[in-house]
Amino acid sequence: MKKAGTFFALAFLSILVIGTVSPAWAAQLNWDAKTFDSASKPSFKFQRTIFVEYPEGGQIADALRGKSNSIYFTADASTPGVQAIIDNINEQLQSKQSTVRVTGLSIEYDAEMTGRGDNASVDYKLVFTPTIDGFLIREYMPAAGSSQASPALFDAMWRGIKVDGAFPITTQGYGDVDINQPISFFTKEFPDVAAQMAGSDGAKVLSMSLIDASDIGKQPLGNWHFLFDPTGISADTSRFGFSGARVVVSSFTMGESSFREGQQHEKEFEGTFTADKTYIVKSVQAADNANVFLAGYSSPAMFENREVFGVSATPPTGAAQTSTGSFPIFIVYGMAGMAAAGAAGFFVWSNKKAKKESEYIQTGIDPKYLRGTTTSEASGGYHTNRGEAELATDDTSYKQHESVYESSSKGSLPKGYEQPKDEPKSNPSKGSMPKGWKPS
Repeated sequence: MKKAGTFFALAFLSILVIGTVSPAWAAQLNWDAKTFDSASKPSFKFQRTIFVEYPEGGQIADALRGKSNSIYFTADASTPGVQAIIDNINEQLQSKQSTVRVTGLSIEYDAEMTGRGDNASVDYKLVFTPTIDGFLIREYMPAAGSSQASPALFDAMWRGIKVDGAFPITTQGYGDVDINQPISFFTKEFPDVAAQMAGSDGAKVLSMSLIDASDIGKQPLGNWHFLFDPTGISADTSRFGFSGARVVVSSFTMGESSFREGQQHEKEFEGTFTADKTYIVKSVQAADNANVFLAGYSSPAMFENREVFGVSATPPTGAAQTSTGSFPIFIVYGMAGMAAAGAAGFFVWSNKKAKKESEYIQTGIDPKYLRGTTTSEASGGYHTNRGEAELATDDTSYKQHESVYESSSKGSLPKGYEQPKDEPKSNPSKGSMPKGWKPS
């Protein structure tokens, strides 16, 4: 039974560990496609941390230690250099046979450095909000006569965008800043340090694209976590082909550690460069993450050899309203039943173990077998309110519980002890003058 309890405990802990999600994301996509207007503005967030380590000090340590430089700015399609990024993304989307095209782009760039005793870190955050069209491949067609309903199709091939190379943007406060390669921060704020990195493995790590959501595109939609909310929402979905009435909501999430997606790990890259000493450059970022929300009952599908979201106004007949995507409903209930049985077995085992151990617990003496008594001689005759208690029994064995202080026999003094001599008492009726005192 003990082994069974251990098994259930380990199984429960493994579920908690597998279901954990990292709190910070390298590339994060959030696409709210419940309405046409919100669907046209997906949001990407790219985050990364670069470390430059100098445990032995040196020129680079002197240049970076204690510094807190930062670069922050916003830009849009009217900013010089942004249109080149839009054109590059559209070329990639066309090569992937995606129907989506980027028509606008807003950017928020933030890079902050913290120089410490043995290393310096730069935290990069790039909020990337494109304006897209062409995401709706086909509107929803309701059933008519003998014809079955045809789901609306949303293009999903655009989700894994990536930009390679340098893309400088002209800003008012900082001049030209390359938002895609982290090394641009050092080029702008610490040009001497950037010059010593040139051509090294460390420079290659710092030149890796920041705008990179390719792992989101590599994860098949069938592996994403699916949730279906049957309560529905009231939204303007007429442009998707729905009647405009209350519709259900589907959501897909990607990036958690699970049996479908596998264990998610941080991405770490390392390189070195040599100046007066050898320095280490590390790039650290967490697993990619994505959230997609669609109005209607959605399921992944293939259309002309590309991935799409198929969306219907109502769930298909026999569809399982579960959070497990393609898992049948009886599997979900079976897993829930197994979890309940495991919990019940664990509590039964725990209860039996507690009862078995209760036999060895010291409980003390029942108060009904005690009676009050006056304070013993050991207290010097001073009686307290608390008093004392003794066993209320006529058993002759009670004698062994008596206080040794109540015995009539007196103890003996230690060997060699001499009784102190009595000193003569002074007459209390007469006083004495100080020694050497004489009347004046």
